[in-house]
Amino acid sequence: MDSSERKFIEIVERIMIRWGYSATEGRVYAILLLSNRPMTIAELAESTGLSRSSISVSLTKLAREYLVTCRRKGKTKYFTATPAFLEKFLQQPKEILEREVRPLEKIVESMIEKSNEEMKPRLGAILNDLKKLECVLELIIRLEEEESECLTNG
Repeated sequence: MDSSERKFIEIVERIMIRWGYSATEGRVYAILLLSNRPMTIAELAESTGLSRSSISVSLTKLAREYLVTCRRKGKTKYFTATPAFLEKFLQQPKEILEREVRPLEKIVESMIEKSNEEMKPRLGAILNDLKKLECVLELIIRLEEEESECLTNG
């Protein structure tokens, strides 16, 4: 494996971790992306140095997320990666908005109601920052939806 392939695997692994996957899932996905043919669990274990069981668990999640497809030939399973960086990236703003920003806004609003006058300006600044982030994320989501429509209709 050359240095550019190692760097590719390292970066994909980092991206996948940021997106909520494990390092093993990221490594397996990256190796499958680089492979010019479907790979077996044994080949992936040999290539990564990881156990067959950890590879199997990772492949199950990646397949469930439609990042990897599985094809059987007799008793042997062959796995292929589906490039899906754009699709996964486009999910991020929605997830951040729904799972993190809006719940955090509600918590800060509740804290403002209960806080003393000394703390209100600090919490107000935090809430203001969260509202700006919400606007930016909503704009990104709208742009993604418009882009998706253009790609579908164009």
